[in-house]
Amino acid sequence: MKAPRNNHPHAFSLALSAVLGILMAGCAGPRLQMVDSPSQPSTTLNQDGVRLTISPNTWDGYPSDLSRYYTPIQIQIENDRADEIQVRYADFLAVDEIRNQYRAVPPAEVARALFGSRRPYGSLAGAPAPLYAFHGPWWWQPWPYRYGPPFYSPYYPYPYYDYGPEYPYVSPRATSYDILTFGLREGRILPGARVEGFLFLQQATRVGNLLTLSWVPTTADGTPLPTLSTEFRIVR
Repeated sequence: MKAPRNNHPHAFSLALSAVLGILMAGCAGPRLQMVDSPSQPSTTLNQDGVRLTISPNTWDGYPSDLSRYYTPIQIQIENDRADEIQVRYADFLAVDEIRNQYRAVPPAEVARALFGSRRPYGSLAGAPAPLYAFHGPWWWQPWPYRYGPPFYSPYYPYPYYDYGPEYPYVSPRATSYDILTFGLREGRILPGARVEGFLFLQQATRVGNLLTLSWVPTTADGTPLPTLSTEFRIVR
């Protein structure tokens, strides 16, 4: 007797997404906890008209387990001075209690290290395709459907892919999209302006128990300003 056809493949998709979510949550890396105020989600440092807000443990982009490979820290910089200041990765430094030091890695380098060797489905062997593998989620629509068959797969030969209402994109995003978009950018900050983004440190939570993050802001002509720093406890 022929097995009945499953007309609701979206149920399997949702179940699989839930299982993957649990597995990914279990793979999350270490967390940073502020030594002076462990219960606070962020800390703000202010010196000579430069305000630095540091928020660890806020990365919710793709990949969700980024902290296993790098240490993402959300940074907000406000320039209350009358002149411009500069943001440069080289001016950030993290040091643990056993004197290991960790530098900030540019977002493009992080994305290339994690995804540079992957290629999208159907690409030619040996063809360069850095940073352009794709990630979902892929959504299946139950009956009644709006276009064509009751559901679509990523490679269904139809010009319209139907994602669920929760999915805001017409097509899947590149795996590197969140890293490149949310990463802190180098450049000048105008008087009265502010910038925000994630600083990606080398594996700064791998071996130590305490981590000191410092930043030496500089003016537009390269003159260093007072150092801003704070200390974190590494929680595993």
